Amino acid sequence: MNDITFAVLNSFDNDLIDKLTKLELENLGAGAALNEWQIPVIIRYGRFIIAKNPQQKIVGACQALRSWKDAATAFIHSFYISKELRNKGVGKKLLKYSIDLFFIEGLSRIELTVDPENEAAVSLYKKIGFKVLQLKKDEYGTGNDRYLMFLKI
Repeated sequence: MNDITFAVLNSFDNDLIDKLTKLELENLGAGAALNEWQIPVIIRYGRFIIAKNPQQKIVGACQALRSWKDAATAFIHSFYISKELRNKGVGKKLLKYSIDLFFIEGLSRIELTVDPENEAAVSLYKKIGFKVLQLKKDEYGTGNDRYLMFLKI
């Protein structure tokens, strides 16, 4: 998948927001997806990094915010790859691109949460070097446990 490109979104229009909202729903489901109100906030005040295929279709995203407790820490709010491109190296490349960007921007730590049962995601994060800090019970409501993982960069 050498033909995938990456970009940081710095601006948006209604068409882009509609595409991103649909992509969020397809990949994260209604309970986890950002909506047309939240996506512009991440683009303006966080980092919204996308992966595009050769036809310029957005096929993945990494959305991150900086920590208020530690300005050198980024928190990856959402990370996903379109279903048709999973397990083809696109997620690994997007994650590495994002980590490199955070390093260039002066960050030294990245945190994220992930469903412990999402073996593919947990495996990807561990391969990149993330470590499980703790299991957070009911992090996103009853029965929605999450690993809190971190990476020092």
